[in-house]
Amino acid sequence: MHTNDDDRPGRAPRGARAGGEGTAKAQRAAPMIGALVLLATVQLMVVLDTTIVNVALPTIQASVGFSASSIAWVVNGYALTFGALLLLGGRSGDLLGRRNVFMASLAAFAAASMVAGLSSSPGLLIAARVAQGASAAFAQATALSLIVSTFPAGRARNRAVGVFAAMEGLGAAAGLLLGGILVQAVSWRWVFFVNVPVAAIVAALAPRFIPSPKRQSLRLDLPGAVTASAGLGLIVFGLSRAADHGWTDIWTAGPLAAGAAALAAFVLLERRSAQPLTPLWVFADRNRGGAYMIQALVGGALFGMFFLTTLFLQHVLGYSPLKAGAAFVPATAVMMGAAGAMSRLVNRIGVRPLVATGTAIAAAGMWWLSHLHLHAGYLTGVMLPLMVLSAGLGLTFVPLTLTAVSGVKEEHSGLVSGVSTTAIQIGGSIGVAVLATVAATTARHHAGAAGAAALAAGYTQAFRAGAVIIALAVPLALVFLRLRPGGQPASDGAGIAAAAVPDDAAVTRPAVTAPAAAAAVTARADDTGAAVASPAAAQGEAVTLPAAITQRSRAAAFCRWCPVSATVTEGP
Repeated sequence: MHTNDDDRPGRAPRGARAGGEGTAKAQRAAPMIGALVLLATVQLMVVLDTTIVNVALPTIQASVGFSASSIAWVVNGYALTFGALLLLGGRSGDLLGRRNVFMASLAAFAAASMVAGLSSSPGLLIAARVAQGASAAFAQATALSLIVSTFPAGRARNRAVGVFAAMEGLGAAAGLLLGGILVQAVSWRWVFFVNVPVAAIVAALAPRFIPSPKRQSLRLDLPGAVTASAGLGLIVFGLSRAADHGWTDIWTAGPLAAGAAALAAFVLLERRSAQPLTPLWVFADRNRGGAYMIQALVGGALFGMFFLTTLFLQHVLGYSPLKAGAAFVPATAVMMGAAGAMSRLVNRIGVRPLVATGTAIAAAGMWWLSHLHLHAGYLTGVMLPLMVLSAGLGLTFVPLTLTAVSGVKEEHSGLVSGVSTTAIQIGGSIGVAVLATVAATTARHHAGAAGAAALAAGYTQAFRAGAVIIALAVPLALVFLRLRPGGQPASDGAGIAAAAVPDDAAVTRPAVTAPAAAAAVTARADDTGAAVASPAAAQGEAVTLPAAITQRSRAAAFCRWCPVSATVTEGP
């Protein structure tokens, strides 16, 4: 008897099966989209808060009663704790639970923002800004680590990192524009109040959309946390004084020297600690180590661009704060577009060409800005150079972030995220301090000229110095970066590599013993030179290799920066 396929039990029609699969896929994608929206919103809020206050400083000074010297602490108080606690913030998520730390830091950020907006005395406002910076450090570092742990390696993570990285430029520019609007239309207090509903809503929705990765059963390395936070905080404090008081001032050189000593003690402690806050193997991988150095240079270029250009537009060309903020809108759109495009192209092109090309373009854009003068027009003098500089930086955000968090197991994602954000923040602080010093020194040498002319000479010389700084990233990218992020191996503290993760695939990796891992990277190689794991190694079995191969693998491990790089397809 003939029976239709549709009448057979347990088998749905082909169209229904396809529709069901599509519905299931959409249902799985919905929480991922929600998680990305929440995490990107936090990144935007944190970065925005570093610039939104700048345009409100004159109004705050007059309203609250700050002196000319103390008003800078409205900015420095935030930067001090933010830069000091990023490293601890990333690692705390690994130990205490990333989502828990993320939600707690958002609650603290909302409370500190409310206090800042209600402040009626300088001391209370500075204390609130210090608390804002501390909670923002934990929020940003755990947000990036949640991106890594939530989105599987491949296209999904690339897109998420692209959106997250684009918020860096958008927040910096939007802060200037939104700050001008709020100060002129409402009140300076809303520069702080605007954070409260955003942080509260994200914290309330986090349990619904953001998964909670398992925490590590480790104790906190308290000596490491104290020395790292103190060292970074002292360096940020010293840098914040360098431009106004000079590098030889006792309160500039003293904190910088003490900070360097504290970081040296931190390295010694981490080498001896059984459960270090920041294991030193994090910096041993050539890709990650190179990415951290380049991120510091890119941070200096990004912060320096907004710092110098804002001052030039207002002090030399006479722009209002609102008009100066609006001047960055085209450049910000270009930066976001470039970052979004790179999330789709990074697998195809590779990290090294994108970062080397992007930093070279950014250096050219910064050098073009050095040709600004007293009568420069907006279109050719400001907008086009900013767009070139922003396009170059946009090319680097996604590949650098992917490289900075590559090659580690999921439980270490908070660790590498903290190091990555710390590199950007400390690099930005150093960049602004150096460029501000160059601008001030050059302006003093032109003291005989008119005030605006002397300022213009100082700012343009600082733009040239900024171009040199970002150009240093080009050779670093060519030498150190080899990662193709289509599949990223996971590694532990010994550099043990597991199988690479295919695009958009969440793979549960079997345990790999040390001998098997050695076999995985030395058993055989394909035509590109990338190591291929043997079936026994993939199953976690110990593999005994001939002595010659073992010696050869040891020599390779000695000559190369890190064994992890042997499992990554390298560019030509």
